[in-house]
Amino acid sequence: MELAEAEALASASAAAPPALAKQLELEVLRLGSAMAVRARGLDVPMANRVVGLGIREPITNDVVRSLTAFYEDSPVRYLVQLSLAIPSDERELLSEAIEARGLVRRDRWSKLIRDVHPAPEAVTDLRIESAGVEHASAMAAIFSEAFGTPPEFGQLLAGTAGRAGWRHYLAWDGSQPVAVGALFVDGQIGAFQGAATLQSHRGRGAQRALMARRIAGAAALGCRWLVTETGEDIPDRPNPSYRNMLWAGFRLVYQRPNWVYLPPR
Repeated sequence: MELAEAEALASASAAAPPALAKQLELEVLRLGSAMAVRARGLDVPMANRVVGLGIREPITNDVVRSLTAFYEDSPVRYLVQLSLAIPSDERELLSEAIEARGLVRRDRWSKLIRDVHPAPEAVTDLRIESAGVEHASAMAAIFSEAFGTPPEFGQLLAGTAGRAGWRHYLAWDGSQPVAVGALFVDGQIGAFQGAATLQSHRGRGAQRALMARRIAGAAALGCRWLVTETGEDIPDRPNPSYRNMLWAGFRLVYQRPNWVYLPPR
């Protein structure tokens, strides 16, 4: 679950157009099977984060020093996301180093999994179609508006259109694209990535239909397992994305804590 997400993060960063990568000062650091991504020109934590630490390789003092150097004097927020699969002594070592660096523990992301049995029937009046490079601008606009981020973040996500391992789908209201969902295939694992719906078209079943389409697409591509993540669903901050995932047959495996760095203002 962690490694598929880490590979998707690295692949999306590698897919960025050169001019955009230069503008954002985008870099990827591989720490064994883990990935750290840094975009010093984009203050969006989803584009500045560490995934997969301690899954295949132990977390050592050298790893901690490499991470500290990579994010040294960061002008933007970044996340360190620690899987609960990490041995407790290594997690304690990294947690202490993270907090010493000034990061604070904030929220949690839900990590979910399912096999590729068909999804329930999704009811929507929107049209679901495959999307390609020619739809990148539309996807970028949907991502940026839905997430409330600068346009560069949407462009970064949409840069994966047409890339090896990636499949994209759009929901259409007539001639207007209104929602998007991406699938990244890593061997027999399909990672659901980059789902977003315009505010004006929420509540019309777009994401459930996009999930059903991605599940069918992943099965056709030979995937055995599907993984995804989203913000935690809590009483004072309900998460429709999480509930859609449960509807689609995903099950919660664990809640992954986030440590966030907040640069001085």
